[in-house]
Amino acid sequence: MKTHLLAIATLTISSVFPAHAQSPEWMAEDCAVAVQSFFQEFETRTEMKYEGQRTDGTHAMNGTIYLENRSDDIQCSYDAAGTTMVDFFADGKSWPEFAKGGKSPYMD
Repeated sequence: MKTHLLAIATLTISSVFPAHAQSPEWMAEDCAVAVQSFFQEFETRTEMKYEGQRTDGTHAMNGTIYLENRSDDIQCSYDAAGTTMVDFFADGKSWPEFAKGGKSPYMD
């Protein structure tokens, strides 16, 4: 009987307090590391800004990387839980394969 009540309490609590996404700070750090890896510039300054959750549930992180002779605007998109990058935008286009762990076009 106690196990049954515990299961009911757990279900009730989880429906009242749903799981939260990763913090914007975590997504900003993850996105900054990804953009440095994309451009193969690991000491370059980046600035990231969390733009919020979109209507489709994904989270938007926009930013800029400051390369030696130019800067580039980038965007990282995360799943609804904020734990997995689902799209990466840099150099004026989307790089979904890079977001899924693929190689950077700047790698030798």
